[in-house]
Amino acid sequence: MAWRNLSRRRLRTGLTVAGITVGVALILVLLSLVAGIDAQVKSSIRSLGGADITVYNATITGARQSFFLGSSATLNESMVSDIAGLPNVYAVSPQSTEVVEVNSILAPIWGIDPGTFDIVSGGLNLVGGREIAQNDTYVAVLGKGLQQLFNASLNDQVSLQGRPPFNSNNYNLAVMGVYETGVAVTDRGLYVPIGIVQNLTESQGRVTSILVKVDNPNNVEAVSSEISGLFPDVRVVTASTIATQASQLLNTLTVFFGALGVVALVAGSFGVINTMLISVVERTKEIGTLKAIGASELTVLKMFIFEAVILGCLGAVVGVAIGSASSFILSELSFRLLPTAGRLPARISPVLTPVNVAVSLILGVASGVLAGLYPAWRAARMKPVEALRHG
Repeated sequence: MAWRNLSRRRLRTGLTVAGITVGVALILVLLSLVAGIDAQVKSSIRSLGGADITVYNATITGARQSFFLGSSATLNESMVSDIAGLPNVYAVSPQSTEVVEVNSILAPIWGIDPGTFDIVSGGLNLVGGREIAQNDTYVAVLGKGLQQLFNASLNDQVSLQGRPPFNSNNYNLAVMGVYETGVAVTDRGLYVPIGIVQNLTESQGRVTSILVKVDNPNNVEAVSSEISGLFPDVRVVTASTIATQASQLLNTLTVFFGALGVVALVAGSFGVINTMLISVVERTKEIGTLKAIGASELTVLKMFIFEAVILGCLGAVVGVAIGSASSFILSELSFRLLPTAGRLPARISPVLTPVNVAVSLILGVASGVLAGLYPAWRAARMKPVEALRHG
């Protein structure tokens, strides 16, 4: 009966459902973005592994500054030995990061020093093969996403090509291993010996960042201050600083995105209220007839609330479908578009989780039900005589 009533005004019902759909879809996309940011930040912290301190060029700002993927190679490689000579420093490892073409597809690439990377960072989370050895030259360890994209097996070759403003030299690298972090953008990259990245980017003698491991966690701040004093132009970031900044960022984004989603959902709820109030007016005589033949206020109340539930469910289901599709599209675009916008921007790939889907569904249905309470109450409170006279 409720469905039949809603079908009487299909256009109005469709527009009402669309209002809830937009709100639910927006909430799901925003929740997915927050989850993506959270995953990317955690990946950044994990990428430090055992590294207590990371050193960047302090003068790089904007899109070229990112603790997610690093910045352009501007640090003098001689700084590595200088930092290694400081008191309480256990190990130091240089790193160069860029975006290059891998088999004609843009991908982030990390150049590492095999002799020190494992000591400082704790190594990669391998799911196949082995890590880069000290004497390896033309080899690579692919992220699982990139490996699946190329359908590459161990010892297969992948082609690296430089791109403007650098040289266009080609390197054919043997796949030695496959790693997985669980973060899409990181798993679409690869690790290679640092010399390859330096040659591709014409940055011999320069590196993107320097990872530092201290002998005791209690000495992190002291070593950080020593590095800042020795090199005033660098940006020194500790793992605890990144965690604090990440927490503040996530809290701010959660509040902001949550407010946007609530506004959209409230707007959709007003559509439900408007539609059902109009329906109550149009069906006044019908309501009077039902009450005249014995229908209780509770029966009428349930009838209209059930209609609100249907509107909420339809809007929630369609909204989740559209939100899921939008999140998938945004995830794909984060690889195909953003690398061309700058050298190494902080790229975020939305993460769709069952919890986010469930929350979006519940909010969509709840908004429909809550919006339908007032119209349902008005319908239930009608006097049979007055309602029949209205017709």
